[in-house]
Amino acid sequence: MSRRSSGSTSVGLSIVTVALALGVVQGSCAQGTVVDSPGSGAASGSGAAAGGQGGAGLVTVSLDAQPPQSQSTVDGGGTPQKVACSGGSDCVCPPFNVAVIGKPGTWGAVRNADSDTALQDWLNTSSAGTAKADNFKNRVKLTPDFLATYNVIILASLSDDSNAGPFWKFDNSEVAAFQAWVESGGGVISLTSYSGDGTEVDPTNQLLAFSGISYNKDGLYATCVDWRVCSCAHANTLSTWIKTDPVIANLSSNVTWVGLDNGRSINAPADAHVAATVDGPKNALVGKLVGKGHVLAYADEWITYTSQWSGTGNPSSSDLTCAGFLPQNVFQVPQFWYNMIRWSQPSATCFKIVDQPQPVVVW
Repeated sequence: MSRRSSGSTSVGLSIVTVALALGVVQGSCAQGTVVDSPGSGAASGSGAAAGGQGGAGLVTVSLDAQPPQSQSTVDGGGTPQKVACSGGSDCVCPPFNVAVIGKPGTWGAVRNADSDTALQDWLNTSSAGTAKADNFKNRVKLTPDFLATYNVIILASLSDDSNAGPFWKFDNSEVAAFQAWVESGGGVISLTSYSGDGTEVDPTNQLLAFSGISYNKDGLYATCVDWRVCSCAHANTLSTWIKTDPVIANLSSNVTWVGLDNGRSINAPADAHVAATVDGPKNALVGKLVGKGHVLAYADEWITYTSQWSGTGNPSSSDLTCAGFLPQNVFQVPQFWYNMIRWSQPSATCFKIVDQPQPVVVW
């Protein structure tokens, strides 16, 4: 089931744009903003990042705050849904800012036919609160001013081309600024395995070195627990979760399986917390508290493909023998992403996911 091997073409996906509908709650304040309906003109695909950041490959989604009495989301049929706000006149959740850094991958269940907008679409249509996310597909300088704009940074394929590189290098000032940002309360989610070239992990390892977490250059395979699922999902099943460690137990809350296909194993220092493993055992999900911040490393990028969320882009979707065994039937990808986002930034207490065909349990 390998999509990539050493020296071969890569398989991967960076998240092209992520719109995280999050907010920071103040006191007993619940959400108090309005998310406009699709087609209302609230979402712009050509804006500049907060703080004046801009440039090629930047996509900004910004939803204007409205009076705090209630907030509106939209269900799958386009019907506005109201979410009560209990904080009175002070019930305003400021925008929660996310930067996705890295090039898009070139492979999915079918090359160039498995969209990389799944996470973005899910959050834009199913999240309550304000949403603002910037995607940087080109190399961006990690300065203190740039980093201060964001609450969460998702590290995708840090490269000029996720398939073949070259893979980026950061200077000492950038590494120091990134560490200081995390220790001051920033949240990081890193993904890997976009390429068959093991050196793809070098820039991510460079940025995460201060945490002691690093990626290996191996191939990591989850065990297939049901051949029908693996065949229809085009991925093996990550199913071994560590639920006894209270620090990271919520990362697998209400999650049984997600797809993992040829990832890279993770080295966890003694003071880190292993949340998931595959046979070996090898670490597939590792979290660590660093100062006031949270670092979370995941072993793959398969969870970002549309084929793993809705079935779009999955060549097996029309296969009658796959009925009931497709990713959208057996994986809990939306819940897993909710858990990772919520864990990586505990201040995101306004983060809600509503009106989902596959319900997400908010904690």
